[in-house]
Amino acid sequence: MAAEIHHLKTSDSIGKAAALLHSLVPRAQCFCVYDRSGNCIWSSDGVEDYEIDAFVAELPDEVVLALRQQAEPLKRSLPSGRTVLALPVPGPGDEPLGLLVALFSKNAGKSASFNPNLIRNILAPAVDVIADGYRLTSRISDAEQRFALLEKELELVYRIDERIHATNARHSALAQLVGQSGRYFGVNYSVLLIPSKRIRISATHSTWKEVNRKSVDRYLIEQLLPKLDGDAAPAVFNVPPLPGEEGLAANGFELLACPLHDSHGNVEGVLAQLGRINGTTFSKSDRRFLAHVVRKVEYVIEQSYDAMTGFMNRKSFEAQLRESWKALRSDEENHQVIYFDLDNLQLVNDNFGHKAGDDVILRFARILEEGLPKNGVLSRLTGDDFCLLLTNVDTDAALDYAARVRDRCSELRYLEGMRSLQVTISTGIARFTRASGDHGAVLTAARMACETAKAHGRDRVEVYDDQNQSVIRRYDDMQLVSSIQQALDDGGFELLAQPIGPLRSKTTNPRFEILLRMTDTDGEKVPTKALFSAAERYRMMPQIDRWVVSHTLAKLSEARDFVEGQAAIFSINLSGQSLGDDDIFDFIQQEIRHSKVPATSLCFEITESAAVSNLAKAASFIANLRELGCSISLDDFGAGLSSFAYLKNFEVDTLKIDGGFIRDITENRISKSMVAAIVQVAEVMGLETVAEYVESDKTSKMLAGMGVHYAQGHAIGRPVAIDAVLDELSDLLRSSTV
Repeated sequence: MAAEIHHLKTSDSIGKAAALLHSLVPRAQCFCVYDRSGNCIWSSDGVEDYEIDAFVAELPDEVVLALRQQAEPLKRSLPSGRTVLALPVPGPGDEPLGLLVALFSKNAGKSASFNPNLIRNILAPAVDVIADGYRLTSRISDAEQRFALLEKELELVYRIDERIHATNARHSALAQLVGQSGRYFGVNYSVLLIPSKRIRISATHSTWKEVNRKSVDRYLIEQLLPKLDGDAAPAVFNVPPLPGEEGLAANGFELLACPLHDSHGNVEGVLAQLGRINGTTFSKSDRRFLAHVVRKVEYVIEQSYDAMTGFMNRKSFEAQLRESWKALRSDEENHQVIYFDLDNLQLVNDNFGHKAGDDVILRFARILEEGLPKNGVLSRLTGDDFCLLLTNVDTDAALDYAARVRDRCSELRYLEGMRSLQVTISTGIARFTRASGDHGAVLTAARMACETAKAHGRDRVEVYDDQNQSVIRRYDDMQLVSSIQQALDDGGFELLAQPIGPLRSKTTNPRFEILLRMTDTDGEKVPTKALFSAAERYRMMPQIDRWVVSHTLAKLSEARDFVEGQAAIFSINLSGQSLGDDDIFDFIQQEIRHSKVPATSLCFEITESAAVSNLAKAASFIANLRELGCSISLDDFGAGLSSFAYLKNFEVDTLKIDGGFIRDITENRISKSMVAAIVQVAEVMGLETVAEYVESDKTSKMLAGMGVHYAQGHAIGRPVAIDAVLDELSDLLRSSTV
């Protein structure tokens, strides 16, 4: 259509010269103007003449180009006997814009007075007028086309701006930007990729439906994105044929791409337009428009995502919840919302500064991100509150994810010098269904479950039950408490013993830690964390500790000769609640006397946090046990803020290094330095050291080289029933006396 309009305007311009042409050469029957493609764009008599059209169409291009240098016009006799003269219409440089053709009758063309050179000279001013009008019309037409393109561009810009602000910068605005820009450019594939935010939004033309777009995206991220680093403006690339592809992508294509930058100016993604459908190349105007679209994308990202973590902010996440609720098609379908709260981040800020708090937030964000399923969307709602939407999964899947995150909380320990602080998380889970209604309701339910987790002792997971409007754990606490009481009464507990092996000495006296396991009324194993969580919440730990002490000593009493003969030492854990029990020491003393087990065969493990919480009672209790002949191990040493400062208050024999330092000691220099410091202090004070959670030979060898005395973990030995351990001790004693 544009070409037709252009020719129409040109015809109007040249037509104004018709009278001049005929006045200059009245013998000519008609005049015609042809463009370089051989199309007739004007005829003085307005009638198509196929004979002249055929003459012009058959003219070789080199003949037309040579007319500018020839003194005479091109003269030919047509099959009808008429004569034509062809004169070049001058253009820029040496190339003509087209041809002016003058048609003469048989008699006029054969007359002796017919002088082509004279006619050329006479028509020269008219030809120049035609050329000027042609060029002017062409420039006007080009300007109008550019204006139409700019108008289209501005119209789309205004429409994009309007929609972006109308959606309050929601995540869905990105999809509109990608789709509209792809249609504007007329490309096969338009895609926005921001790997750090797990954003991939694309629009595909039907011509590319069979193309492997994942391989294209991988090419963009791995090959193209590094090339854009440091650039700000859009750039055009020629992409080679993609291996394994057929059709359009197999031939290679032109690509227009513009980098996206984060708030620090770093390239974090790309918006790419791949392969024009009509095969044309990208222009400067295209680059300019794409740069504008990318600025809008960056605006949406800035408004929708948290600058520190890269997760969605609250406003964007709430919009995502609304969209996800709309996607639920039936009452049976459901999503899950998981609410996380860093329990003691304020302590980190108060003791180490806000920069340290930011470091903990970023580390927790990476933990959430590393195990994130494809159907998960993360948000940082406030300073230390995070939320996760898991679509189309049940509560068990949410619990599994929450448990994995909670298990990795040891990585949130913050260390500075000799001080450390363990950060824990409280977690709430709420089911998101069609019945949930407003997105705010499910977010509130998840937050309520999280607050209940905090109220019940922190560092735990709670599930909101929308059926009875109560918050419960996966194992109902009341039911579990009932099971614990039944186990205390009927023997539902099991004692295990895990070996503690020497790293530095050749000592033969074996050491073990007594561990407790429980089976519920249905015969199912109760997770240890759930067991002690419920017991601590309902203050049942003193009863459990007494059961463990009593039954351990009963077992050791039955094998007293073997235990004493091998000089074995068994460690028994005591909780912080038991340390606060005024009668616990008298109970232990009576049990030892009754069992006749040597007190030297017993070591009582007390956590550092429990001892510090009541210094006076802990110090007195420890002194009484040591006077009785028992040894004392300070468990989870290094977990507190001032571990070394409090150490001088307790007369202990062993420091059991907190497992959080041991798990990653082979990769983490800070953990290694902390363990080295503990070992050095222990040597100065004449104390032995034990490393727990030793899971590999590599870790064991490193600890031995650092001077740690003993190790405990799967690399040393797994927990086994205490009866099996005592049988083994008896066998060792018999074999040594043979």
